[in-house]
Amino acid sequence: MNSPLLRRIASAVVAILLFIYMGYQIYNAHFAKIQTETASYASTADTVQVTGTAIRKEKLMASKVNGVITYVIGDGGKVAKGGTVAKIYPNEQSAAAQQQVADLDYQISKLQKLSTPGDTYAASIGSISAQTNLKLVDLLDCIQSGEYSELSNSREDLLYLINERQIVTDKSANFNTRINALKAERETLTKSNSAAIGSVTAPASGYFISAVDGYESVYDYDKILTITPAEFKEKLTEKPVGQTGSIGKICEAYDWYFACPAAADKAAKFKEGDTVSIQFPFASNQTVPATVAAVNQADKDTEAVVILRSSSMNSSLALIRSATAQIQVEKYTGIRVSQKAIHFAKVTKTGKDSNGKATSVTKEVQGVYVMHGSEIEFRQVFPLFSTGNYAICQTDPPKEDLMTDSTVKLFDEVVVEGTDLYDGKVVK
Repeated sequence: MNSPLLRRIASAVVAILLFIYMGYQIYNAHFAKIQTETASYASTADTVQVTGTAIRKEKLMASKVNGVITYVIGDGGKVAKGGTVAKIYPNEQSAAAQQQVADLDYQISKLQKLSTPGDTYAASIGSISAQTNLKLVDLLDCIQSGEYSELSNSREDLLYLINERQIVTDKSANFNTRINALKAERETLTKSNSAAIGSVTAPASGYFISAVDGYESVYDYDKILTITPAEFKEKLTEKPVGQTGSIGKICEAYDWYFACPAAADKAAKFKEGDTVSIQFPFASNQTVPATVAAVNQADKDTEAVVILRSSSMNSSLALIRSATAQIQVEKYTGIRVSQKAIHFAKVTKTGKDSNGKATSVTKEVQGVYVMHGSEIEFRQVFPLFSTGNYAICQTDPPKEDLMTDSTVKLFDEVVVEGTDLYDGKVVK
């Protein structure tokens, strides 16, 4: 290396490498590619999946007369104390005939309503067409969601509108011929079949449920809000009690509970008094509103039993006992940004105190880099909900907590890829 030539070559190589390195740094600082993503408005929910038990204040009913039972009220239907919930017939033929008579009575009443001057003749084609379209959508929704218990009602409503259209468009003057035929059929059925030999009345007012599963007396409705996780687990092991002779039950209280065990991390998401939404994916497509009635656990690090209260009821919910549920504990709405865009940076905020004296506070905060003309601007964010891919951030955070001039806004071009990012960096 004592040779002057070798020293000159080595110096030249070092100079070239240094030049390349400096050029690379300058390029990264001013010309490196920056990728952005437009901040959007989004809404999502934090959902907890559990398996729990429906607990109702249930009173069993029995029939004093032997025979074939025909229910006159559906599951989940309301009934007053002393109201008839079932009739007893001597044989299957008479029971089936009575069901046919009830169907005929319904059809006759609908047709008679259409044949009576009044609202039908005042209705417009446009109004009927609009209602028909809505009923068709309802019918398709029932089929798609599997709510077959509501299918019959939607079908009857649609048929009524179609018949009403015939009256309004003068395609049919009335339905007297059809009404007379139905009445004749009803009379024949009534004469040729036996009448009811008994009935079952409700011992109390409430919801009626025809199914009896033996768990009616396992849980104490009046003490369920204080049940411990250990007691609840013990109840789960109890076998159902035989209910020979029971033909159904009345839920005396309109409020019912859904109790479910929950690990400590899941239990922490429930706060007594909060409103939640429940879905039972294997039983009903309906979203059920509920309130967190109790969260019972020894301490915050142990398993809990969560008690939810609801007053919603239909034929599907009435038959639920043990079920898988998806509970929406909270809904988050705000500005959606990619997790790749979120960085930590130290920010200094200057201001004045109540005496007019200058103040300065420095904090490390979460934020994103936003394109502002040809510059990059750091804006603090306040995530409400985060996943591995994105975060939903507050749109209007408290001013006293905001360290930057503003937070991320709708339609901001947020930097998701780039190197050597800092507030005020010029990007050409």
